Amino acid sequence: MSETAYRGPLAGLATLNINGEPWNIVGDAQWQASGLVNETLKGQTAVEGFGAMPQQGFFQATIRDRRDRSISDFQGASGLNIVLVQANGKVITVVNGWQTGEINLNTQEGTFELHVESDTVTEDTVG
Repeated sequence: MSETAYRGPLAGLATLNINGEPWNIVGDAQWQASGLVNETLKGQTAVEGFGAMPQQGFFQATIRDRRDRSISDFQGASGLNIVLVQANGKVITVVNGWQTGEINLNTQEGTFELHVESDTVTEDTVG
């Protein structure tokens, strides 16, 4: 095994803050960084190259409901700042995001899914 191979947690634990408040992640936290997306440009005679367009990033997760916060406040919300710290030390940051889709609360599990998009979703790695 390489001496530079990382040893330590790679997955599992994570912490989540939304607008500075801690929230419990139940599972399935996912994200995609914002940035450029390439698309192949084809003509009738050849592949001519590619075009690049900006693409929003996103964060989504299944989160535990809290008795001291109204989940309906997230429906249609904007100005959301999210910080996710993964088990491997990576920090995912969403700046000035907006909630998309519908929020449905699962009362048996006390959970809801939150999907937030932004033009600024970044990944900071640790050395």
